[in-house]
Amino acid sequence: MKKAFTLIELLVVLVIMVLIMAVVVPQGAKILNRYNKNLQKLKEKQKLIKSKGNSFLTLEEKIYIIENKKFTTTIKGIIIEKSYDNH
Repeated sequence: MKKAFTLIELLVVLVIMVLIMAVVVPQGAKILNRYNKNLQKLKEKQKLIKSKGNSFLTLEEKIYIIENKKFTTTIKGIIIEKSYDNH
């Protein structure tokens, strides 16, 4: 005779799986959120580095405002950071 799982055993396994998912999913969302923030910062840094090179090559100063900070790229390719208030 084959032994099958009872309804109680299946429900217990299902409850355990739901509890594990209740812990894992929010942590995964936090990690994904941090990843997206870090990726955005990396893209902004890459944009500044590119503008630094372009300012040096074209001899033009450029101003960028990122997260309430004002970045100015000078003709010599130097990035100057200043705090910026939008008011």
